[in-house]
Amino acid sequence: MKKHLSLLLALLMLAPAIVSCAETEDTASPDATPAVSGEQVSEETVPEETEISRENIPDTLPELDFNGETVTIHSRGDDQAYLEIGVEEMTGEPVNDAVYERNAMVSERLNIQLNPIRAEGWESYNNAIASLRASIMAADGAYDIIAGWSARIPALSLEGLLLDVLPLPHLDLDQPWWNASAVEELEIANKLYFVTGNIAKTMTSAMFVFAFNQKLATDYELENLYDVVKENRWTIDYVYNLSSVAYIDTDGDGTASPADNYGLITSCINDADSFLQGCQVSMISRDENGLPFLDVDEERMTTIVEKVYNLFWNNPGCRPHLSGYTEREIFVEGRALLVTAAMENIASTFAEMEDDFGVLPYPMLDEAQGKYGTRVQDALSLWCVPIDAKNPEMSAAVLEALGAQSYRTVTPAYFDVALKNRYSRDEQTAEMMDLIQDSALINFEQLYNESIGNPWFVLRTLMPAKNSNYASYWATNSKVITKMLQKAVEKIQANG
Repeated sequence: MKKHLSLLLALLMLAPAIVSCAETEDTASPDATPAVSGEQVSEETVPEETEISRENIPDTLPELDFNGETVTIHSRGDDQAYLEIGVEEMTGEPVNDAVYERNAMVSERLNIQLNPIRAEGWESYNNAIASLRASIMAADGAYDIIAGWSARIPALSLEGLLLDVLPLPHLDLDQPWWNASAVEELEIANKLYFVTGNIAKTMTSAMFVFAFNQKLATDYELENLYDVVKENRWTIDYVYNLSSVAYIDTDGDGTASPADNYGLITSCINDADSFLQGCQVSMISRDENGLPFLDVDEERMTTIVEKVYNLFWNNPGCRPHLSGYTEREIFVEGRALLVTAAMENIASTFAEMEDDFGVLPYPMLDEAQGKYGTRVQDALSLWCVPIDAKNPEMSAAVLEALGAQSYRTVTPAYFDVALKNRYSRDEQTAEMMDLIQDSALINFEQLYNESIGNPWFVLRTLMPAKNSNYASYWATNSKVITKMLQKAVEKIQANG
């Protein structure tokens, strides 16, 4: 596309010269004297073309001046979320400094003052939701923008406390800094209350992946796992076989214990949830009016539940933790071939490993699936505008400016510098990280999950209970989920 754009620009610049030459040839006298050799012939200097790249990609914001207004932004208190916006000074750390510089550039460009407010973290975020609700209902205009926790903030949209962002000026949702799947999946009844994408560093840090120990892969004489991924052979069955051959009863006590060597270290909560995205699951379809309704391929879901159950509980090489905690220290110590983790763990927990490690996407259900899927955990920030915002146009302009500049500088600093270059151990790992990022899935039923009966918690409900009976589980829960989904859609339709 860049080549075509460059050619088009070149032709446009040359067009006047071509026309001028044609007119000269048509009207010049045949006796006109040609220029004498050695004469200085003036030539118009054609300005050098600037190639459009990620760093200088333009946005569609006009020149705006908000007269030094303070823009107050609510942010969840956890570091990964708050530091998307709440950076106070330069420290020399690339991501921190990129966020600081982005904030400064946006503030100067729009003539505003950014004022991030740190709310409670995820463990106490219900308190934050209650405070937001009370503030908005009182119409005190306390917040211009909300960067809310994606597990809980959707509830406010059902209560009519958030603005539909589609009519707001300045938001260009076709731009690459907005996640297209979120825009498509979260639009209901021609209303959209949330945007996310490069504006949210958690979009990257909350992606779930598989990591593998490259030394152990060599010791076990495994085939190149990167090639397995590229050839679409990286499936749950493949992971099952890999995990089983890597188990070693190190302490010789005849039972699986923390002292042993494992094929896979994982968890029954977020890590288990991520298999649904890995298998490209969708639980929702749309009617002729674009409204969502529950539509589950129960046969396929039964297969997924059985395969994950067998991996977790019928494979001695897999060590699943019953809670959200995974014994990642076993992997860091070089005693596990595979581990599941959020991308933020790659940048922190695994950075000091002695053994080289690689990163892979979650496995597909089978080779016929043909495309990988990556879960963005509900640690993700969703950005929205409360109905009592003092100047919605300003809020929208700030969102667009933050998103655009994040795309240009913050995401490259986090993903390319902090993750791909600083922490990945080879070029193929960096290539896999690109694949993982490009496979990120955001869907309606995951983000509205807690408001519609938790349909997305199938695996985190069944796996800790060591239960593979999906049919029974779904028969018990699907009616409640259907009713709650219908009520949620009705509430959104009723919002003014």
